[in-house]
Amino acid sequence: MQIFIGLDGGGTGCRAQAELADGRRGAVLYGGPANVFTDPDAALAEIADLLERCHMQALALAGGDCVPRPVFVLGLAGATETGAQPQIAARLPYRNVTVLGDIDIAAKGAFPEGNGIVMAVGTGSVLARQTAEDIVRVGGHGLLLGDDGSGAWIGRAALRCCLLAQDGLAESGPLTRLLWARFGAVGAIIRFAADARPADFATLAPLVLEQAQAHCPVAGTILDAACAYFRSAIRQLQQGYADLPVAATGGLGPVLLERMILQGGGLLRRADPVGTALDGALWIARQKFESMKP
Repeated sequence: MQIFIGLDGGGTGCRAQAELADGRRGAVLYGGPANVFTDPDAALAEIADLLERCHMQALALAGGDCVPRPVFVLGLAGATETGAQPQIAARLPYRNVTVLGDIDIAAKGAFPEGNGIVMAVGTGSVLARQTAEDIVRVGGHGLLLGDDGSGAWIGRAALRCCLLAQDGLAESGPLTRLLWARFGAVGAIIRFAADARPADFATLAPLVLEQAQAHCPVAGTILDAACAYFRSAIRQLQQGYADLPVAATGGLGPVLLERMILQGGGLLRRADPVGTALDGALWIARQKFESMKP
């Protein structure tokens, strides 16, 4: 019985699932942050531990009736941007490991047999156009230089607005007042930001969403800036493919796509993802296995 294992790793956490050749799947297992760009050593430790647990679960599910070499497909935030796929695969104690970007498995999961645009927004952000010819990516450059509209970007923008409001240089509102009540001093905000990783900034994104829904103008402005970026990125990906549907994934993608449509996203044809990023990883693993057959 052949085993397939897919893993989806991002800045907030990673998850993996095993599937047997007969279609039976194990439970989804979870691990910690796995962005191989921001913290490669910690990410690889999380990934290796999660793959081992998933492999052991698959062996138990198969009841010993399995081949010794599973096929692994990993979709990892930060992997393709840094060109680190070969090094990541080499550091894992397995063969038959394919390392892709997280957007690659998200695109396959959303559109397993067709063409479309995926807007993946969680701790980070990245978009991709999948067609029969190739996958074209936009964004995904990390919080320092990009990840516009992401959870980390939204959280950082909220803190910036809070400091500008304290200096009298920007509008105050319920969001900035709540943040000031939480931190209490400029120094506390600065210290938080100095040590914060993207996942730490992203913990503030739910507060921004909540306050935007309550009509806070500051929170609304932050989300509108995020939506403006995504509209621009989608227009870029639609060049030559004007009718492609757009599927949103990640913790924030569906919420922001809905906001864009409500604001009059005339060129947006929304599609529900067929499957998840984990589904995409497992489907790619099966394709890899078929291509390895003599």
